[in-house]
Amino acid sequence: MTVIDLGELRGDVEPDPPPRPPRAVGRPLRVALAGAVALLALASSAPLVRPASAVMDGRLGREVRIAGGRLYVADPEMPGAGGTRGVTAYANPAGAGSALRPLWRTSAPGGEGLFQVLEHGGFVLITGGGGRDGGMVETVALDAASGRQRWRQPGFPVPTVGGGLLLSGGGDDETADPLRVVDLPSGRPRWSAPVDRGRTAHHYRGAEIDQVVLIPESGRIEVRDAGSGAVLRVGDTRPGGYPSSVFAGDLLLVRANSGVGGDYRVTAYGLDALDRRWELALSANEYLEECGDLLCVGGREAGLSALDPATLRPRWVNPRWQRFVAARGGRLLVAADDRVVAPDLAVLDAATGRTIAELGRWELVLNQGPDEPLFGGRRTREGGLLVAELDPARAVARWLDVLPDVVEDCYSSGRDLLCRRANGTHGWRRLPR
Repeated sequence: MTVIDLGELRGDVEPDPPPRPPRAVGRPLRVALAGAVALLALASSAPLVRPASAVMDGRLGREVRIAGGRLYVADPEMPGAGGTRGVTAYANPAGAGSALRPLWRTSAPGGEGLFQVLEHGGFVLITGGGGRDGGMVETVALDAASGRQRWRQPGFPVPTVGGGLLLSGGGDDETADPLRVVDLPSGRPRWSAPVDRGRTAHHYRGAEIDQVVLIPESGRIEVRDAGSGAVLRVGDTRPGGYPSSVFAGDLLLVRANSGVGGDYRVTAYGLDALDRRWELALSANEYLEECGDLLCVGGREAGLSALDPATLRPRWVNPRWQRFVAARGGRLLVAADDRVVAPDLAVLDAATGRTIAELGRWELVLNQGPDEPLFGGRRTREGGLLVAELDPARAVARWLDVLPDVVEDCYSSGRDLLCRRANGTHGWRRLPR
């Protein structure tokens, strides 16, 4: 019998067994156990239904990505290809161990370096370039059904409301790169604005940007409609240093260095009027981010604390955990910042900070978006990878499968999981629900 070391999973454990029954009921209990063993033996003789899966050859220089239920495979640049590489889209198989079915093949930018795939609005956006020698990063838009190329332009893509696409950061000179919004189907320009790379913030409506904030070094802040480029509001934050900004609900949080040992300050502005709400000083080893309906401050020394976004009033402190991971259903998935590959994870009540369940050590699997399923991996004694779905709302880590030959680089899209295997190939698996 093979024994797999699953470690400890507090928070989703069976209750303690009842006291040992008296002798009078011992024989009936043994009969029942014998019947259960017989049923298990019958069940084990039935065919085992495995999740749909496939393997992609891992030749030297090949890049594999997964998006929208498909595999996208980029092969190294061939001589005379002019800075492009071939990309093939594959449909995922229906059964375990089935062959991948190619849908179409095209050329994409970047003979080496970045390879990024995004499916949106019936199109596939492939971004590449910026290899070892730098150079331009470009995005090509293709019809998802046929692979026919629609347009090719510099920049990294982010969808906007109204069928647009924001492109930024594609040129060799980062400080001169304009922020541009184009029409997704045609690539025709809608509007553009000069901005220093890294000094913008995006306000999302679902998976699309509806407002863009530009913060040049002068401190004159602009809030623009993402669809039309119209300036909605203008303010003067005078943040100093090298400001960056993020959104948290209806607040714009502008971060600027204070010049003392890496310490910095965060200033909150109301999005509607760009009025200053509050300011918070943080040390270099602390961070501030949105966690559900609250703001979380994390740090190795003080643990994790939650603040009211409107007043900055402290709600709670939990010194056991230092890092926020995700929010679901009024609960927070958090981690202990002990600088290990697979950190300890737990679920907290968002309102009180009380620890509801400790889930044990799990290596978080990268995914495409904040609303996608959360998966974690844990090494077994035999060297395989136990995969679990991390569910903060139910406060459990639900075991799904054991992958015996996975070594690293797991990535998920929806319920599709792509991992590198020990022999250099890539294994794709659709995880069960």
